[in-house]
This record gives sequence, C-alpha cells and structure tokens, in this order.
Amino acid sequence: MVRDATVGDARGIAEVQVAAWRAAYRGILPGRLLDDLSVGLREDFWLSHLHGRDHPGFTLVAEEAGSVAGFCSLVLPSRDEGAGDRTAEIVATYVDPGRWGQGVGRELLGRARDRLLGGDWDDVTLWVFMRNAHGRAFYARSGFRLDGTKGAHEPSGVSTVRMRLALTPSPT
Repeated sequence: MVRDATVGDARGIAEVQVAAWRAAYRGILPGRLLDDLSVGLREDFWLSHLHGRDHPGFTLVAEEAGSVAGFCSLVLPSRDEGAGDRTAEIVATYVDPGRWGQGVGRELLGRARDRLLGGDWDDVTLWVFMRNAHGRAFYARSGFRLDGTKGAHEPSGVSTVRMRLALTPSPT
C-alpha cells in the first residue's frame, strides 16, 4: 500500500534510509560516513520535515505488514538553480534492502509521477551518485535520462549526476 507519509512514519523512514544507504553506497561513499549514520538523527530530520510547513512537497511511503518498506520524497518546485517553476525534484527514494527487486521502488516512483501529472509540472529531476550504476539503471527503467548536469555530494565530495523525466501522461 502506498500512501502519504505521516509524522508517525518518521522512525520507519529513518530506518529504511540508513539501511539503504549502508547497503547501496558501500564502496561509493566513505565507510566512516556510512558507519556514522544515525537512525535517531534521521528520525529527528523526518519528524521536522513531515511536521513542518516550510518544506513544500510531499513524501509517500510504501507500507507492508505494518512497517515502512520504502519511501519517496519530493520538493516542489525543484531546488536546483535555474530549474524553473514547473520542475519538481525527487530528493529521496529508498527501499528496505530486504525488499529490493520486489517492485516497491517502481510503485513509489509511479505514484509520485501520477501525482505530479495531476499538477502543473513539466518535468521532475533527481540526483544520483555517478558511481551508483544500480541506481542509475533503476531510474532509467522508469524513464529518467541523464541531462548532462553534474554536481557533488556536499559531505563527501563524491560526484553526482542529475537525471530528468519529462512528465507526460502514459499511453493507455
């Protein structure tokens, strides 16, 4: 079941995020950064984010057997310089590593896309680590394409690339 996240989901979102970072980014990000991740600090962030009104956008959670299986969080409009008022940004999409390959991430992205189609959005962007071939392939299967923009993850300096999806209704 995919639904809007609530403040009560903060702990589950934090647990998924920390587990997914440690599983997906080992060998991409410095090991110390991954080892120092704190579920408690992430939970504090998500409590603030989900409770506050200063974060325009929405967060979806996939719930299975009463727990958070994954989540997708967007900001509206994109924070990227020069992105324009009609570009949305996915800031996080993570799935519990024990549920990878089961369609949870695909369902979250599809629901986020459908929600954006109901608004005045032309496209949606996201950032992914350049060396994260698995993540880039996952997003490419959902229609995202590299747009040539590069950046760096602030805490680590690791290279990132931006991917973009034009928002057009799916053919029936």
